Amino acid sequence: MAFGLKRVVAAALIVLAACSPKERAETLPVGAFANAAPAALSLRELAWLHPSTDTLKILSSARHECVRPAENPDMQYLVDIGRLAFQSPMLFGGPAARGGLSCESCHQGGRDNPNFFLAGLSGEAGTADVTSALFSKVREDGVFNPVPIPSLVGIAGKATFGTQAPAASLSDFIENAVVDEFQGAPPPPVVVSGLSAYIAHLDETGCVAATTRTITADMRQAQRAIELVGEALARDDVAAADFLLVSAQGQLGQVHERFAGPGLKNQRRALERLSRNVAAIRTNLRAGDDASASLAAVMVGAKTIIGDLEQHRRQSLYDVETLRAALRAAGRNLGP
Repeated sequence: MAFGLKRVVAAALIVLAACSPKERAETLPVGAFANAAPAALSLRELAWLHPSTDTLKILSSARHECVRPAENPDMQYLVDIGRLAFQSPMLFGGPAARGGLSCESCHQGGRDNPNFFLAGLSGEAGTADVTSALFSKVREDGVFNPVPIPSLVGIAGKATFGTQAPAASLSDFIENAVVDEFQGAPPPPVVVSGLSAYIAHLDETGCVAATTRTITADMRQAQRAIELVGEALARDDVAAADFLLVSAQGQLGQVHERFAGPGLKNQRRALERLSRNVAAIRTNLRAGDDASASLAAVMVGAKTIIGDLEQHRRQSLYDVETLRAALRAAGRNLGP
C-alpha cells in the first residue's frame, strides 16, 4: 500500500471496513494533529493529493457539484442517498475503505480529479490504474496502466458503462466497480439505485459556484444522512437505514478531523459522543427494536452542537489561516 494511504489508515478518525452491515465495524476517532509532530497532520484527503497540489485551496474549498433537481420526492430520496454513498468510504471494502477513499476522492463533485495521486496506482496526477491489486485482486492484469480519471457528468445516456469491464447499465457498472474493483460487499439495492440516480442527475445545468468549506455545511451532510434514516425506516428498508447511519458517522468523522487542534477536546468529545449514539441506533435496529426516539434525539444532538463548533472555528482546520499554518508545518505545498 502507498505510504500516504498507510498514514491515513493509521490516523483515520472513523474507519469502517466494508459495505455489508455484518462486516462493518465502528472505531472511535484516534487521529490527532495537536499533540503530534507537524508531519502527522491527519486530513485524509492529503493521502491522495499530488505533492504539487495547492493543498490550501483544495482543502479550504467546498465541493463544486453540478446536480440538476430531482423530478419528485421519491427521486430526491434516491439522489440524496446516492450523494452520501458517493462520498462514503463505507461503500468500498479493503484498503480503500480503511484509507477513507470514496467515489468522491477520484471524481470531485462527480467530475474528474486532476490532483489525485497515489504512488503505485497513479502515473501522472489525475490518473489511476483501475486494474491494480492495490485495492482488488479481481481486476489485477499484471500491468501498470493508469488511465485519466473521467468526469461522470452527463454519462447517464451512454449505451455501455466502463472500459475495463463494460456494463450494459449504470447500476450494473456501479455494483461491479464496488464488488470487483474495490472488493466491497454488494451494496443494498437502494444504495445502487441511489448512486445511479445521483450520477444520472449530474448535469452542467445544475452547477453551483465553489465556496469556502464550512462546519455548518459539513454537519448538514451528517444531518441529512440521519434524516434519510427516518425515511428509509418508513419504507421498511433496514439495510438502507444501516448504510445511512454508517455514512453519518463518516461525515461526523470528517468534521472531527478538523477539530484536532489544542483546546478543542470538548468539541471532539461531542462529535465522538454523537457518533456513538448513531452506532447505538444501528445496534437497536439489528435487534429489531424501535429506534424512533433515539433517532429523534440524535437529530437534535447534531443540530445542537453546530453552534459550539462554529464558535471554535478559528481554532479548527476550517479556518483558512489555521489550516495554512498546519499545512506549512507539515511541509505541504500551499500554491502560489
